[in-house]
Amino acid sequence: MVFADTGISDFRWKNRLLVVSGASKKLVQQLDSEEAGLTERDLQVFILSGEGKSDYPPKPNLAAEFAKRLSPDPEKPKVYLIGKDGQTTLEWSLDNFSFEKLYASIDAMPMRQREIREDR
Repeated sequence: MVFADTGISDFRWKNRLLVVSGASKKLVQQLDSEEAGLTERDLQVFILSGEGKSDYPPKPNLAAEFAKRLSPDPEKPKVYLIGKDGQTTLEWSLDNFSFEKLYASIDAMPMRQREIREDR
């Protein structure tokens, strides 16, 4: 999904943001098969660098805000989770990231627990 030139605050209370610096081809391929899990958890994905940057690009203003807040190291690819409250909640090195860890971490959060209860 492509958004207008927005900032992190424009997603507040609507979406969780998954921000990837130094994305690998494997991760980009996995993203395609994880659409249901990402959608269920209100996740928007943005890739700052590496493979898939053109498929999941943040607009310039948002990319600058991510860079300022997260200070990604080009030598150390990482995946960051920004919660619906706009705070950087978790980060993983790309080598230690998995969608299972991501989903388990989100699903354990109080806000997500409330969302699950309300969906029943």
